[in-house]
Amino acid sequence: MKRTISVLAASALAVGLLAGCGTSSSDDTGGGTSAAGKKIVMLLNDQFDPYYLTLVAGAEAEAKKQGFDFSWQAPSTLDVASQTQLLQSVAARKPDGIIMSALDAKAMIAPMKQVMAQGIPIITVDADVADQSARLATVTSDGEAAGRLAAETMDKLLGGKGKVAFEGYTPGTSSTDARLKGWQEGLKQTGLEYVAERYDATDLTTIAGTVSAVLKRYPDLAGIFTNWTNPTLGAAQAVQAAGKSDQVKIVGFDASPDEVSLLKRGLVSALIIQKPGDMGVRAVSDLAAYLKDGTKPQSVSLDAVVATKENMNDPAVSAYFYKAGKQ
Repeated sequence: MKRTISVLAASALAVGLLAGCGTSSSDDTGGGTSAAGKKIVMLLNDQFDPYYLTLVAGAEAEAKKQGFDFSWQAPSTLDVASQTQLLQSVAARKPDGIIMSALDAKAMIAPMKQVMAQGIPIITVDADVADQSARLATVTSDGEAAGRLAAETMDKLLGGKGKVAFEGYTPGTSSTDARLKGWQEGLKQTGLEYVAERYDATDLTTIAGTVSAVLKRYPDLAGIFTNWTNPTLGAAQAVQAAGKSDQVKIVGFDASPDEVSLLKRGLVSALIIQKPGDMGVRAVSDLAAYLKDGTKPQSVSLDAVVATKENMNDPAVSAYFYKAGKQ
């Protein structure tokens, strides 16, 4: 193959860089007069990641329909202190509601409770907190079901036998933790041998190095599950560098443009895809109903879609590929 994965990794590094605040708003009140002029703010973990941009696109479309004054922001760095500071700053401007992805399931409880105590409702999206009283409701992916789906997919790809490993995000975030738990549970229903479980943060070079070490320790490794975008990219880079793209099946998570390209080229065997656009729509519509008449929304968990090279051009699958570029 002429195009090397290092090109994709370089572009993904740009995706992984966290920026300051990005906002967008609309004066169009649409048909939802009860929400006209009300201000809601969405707080996410990254301004450039295609996953979050797709979530924003869904939320923004629904906010326009409802007549909300909508904006979204991301912290300058990916840590609890930065997210807490941003949440407090936004709350000080007294929005009518906040939609946010909680970076840490435990550490964000107290700051979110403080905001809720001010009469500002919070709906979590993508990643929840461990205390339900810290928010109004949550709209997430069913992470455990998605993890089990990854195990089932890997089992089919390997014909029910072989050594497999995991490379994923550092424990502490509810969404990625749930995917790992589902994967572990799902493997118990297969004949696969689970030989390695590794964690890293966001750096692609570090991730690739971790996977390279696993490949050296287990030269007969047959598969790797990665539970979000960067591990998928880093694992594919390491597997290709080791000359084992035909031997090691990668079941990745999410559907950024770079991941979809890897799937098309056969460097990733399958992608477990969330529905962030649908999450954004649901979170905004739930918040609109609450602000209209106090209707407390029900928390929901959305299912995932499996994409392979064989079905990736099916509109029912490709409709969930994430958006490229800053919106």
